[in-house]
Amino acid sequence: MTETPGRDPDVLTTAELAAKLGLSAQTVRRMANAGQIPALKTGKDFRYSWEAVREVLRQPHHDPGDTAHDPADPPTKKGAGYRAQRRARTGAHQPQTD
Repeated sequence: MTETPGRDPDVLTTAELAAKLGLSAQTVRRMANAGQIPALKTGKDFRYSWEAVREVLRQPHHDPGDTAHDPADPPTKKGAGYRAQRRARTGAHQPQTD
């Protein structure tokens, strides 16, 4: 990624965040629209704070409608953002290529 002078490197576009998380831009937008990741709406698109997104994805997922499982037992359901959550917890992301 090439940095624009004067631009905060923590603030990412949808495409940049998708590349870091190894997800499609569409999945990232869906997660933002659903409130699963923090985002700031800018016109038709979003901007994301890398640190804020990593913090959210590091948190254990709790499905508000699922009261049947023990809170100490992580859910086995794998949906949108599962890979991103796993990568954020381990601190791994795809290496950048120049």
